[in-house]
Amino acid sequence: MLSFEQALGGNTLVGDVDTEPTGPITVQETTMSAAVRMLELAAITADQLVTDAKAEVASLVTLAQARADVIGETSRNEADRVAAELARAKDEQAAALDCERATALAGLADEKAALEAQIATLRQMEIDHRGQMRHHLTEQLSLLDTNLPEPPAVVAG
Repeated sequence: MLSFEQALGGNTLVGDVDTEPTGPITVQETTMSAAVRMLELAAITADQLVTDAKAEVASLVTLAQARADVIGETSRNEADRVAAELARAKDEQAAALDCERATALAGLADEKAALEAQIATLRQMEIDHRGQMRHHLTEQLSLLDTNLPEPPAVVAG
């Protein structure tokens, strides 16, 4: 129950009020005005809750964005590190392949030189063998010429 002064909102006119104390006057609040006050209180509370929720959402969004930025930066740094490591590994592998290739080419060049030397030796042996064969055949032909009797002279007749 409200007092009369509370019902008037604390505004009283001196001329309108009896100066003799009569005790507190109470006014019965209607159900409608109580409901209106309850709705006003609920609206104020809801507005405050919405304002608090918006502030919390803004704070959470800011925090999430900051975390996302950190994660993104960390991911970019890790990707750059992995890319650099892969490039270094690729360069090392290329250098190793170049070294293997150079070693293989050097081995092939040595083998080619050895084969060419062997071919040269075989050609020289062929030349020497032909010379020996010619000399031997010439000797054999000269021996045959010296051991053969003179052919008979043809009688003219």
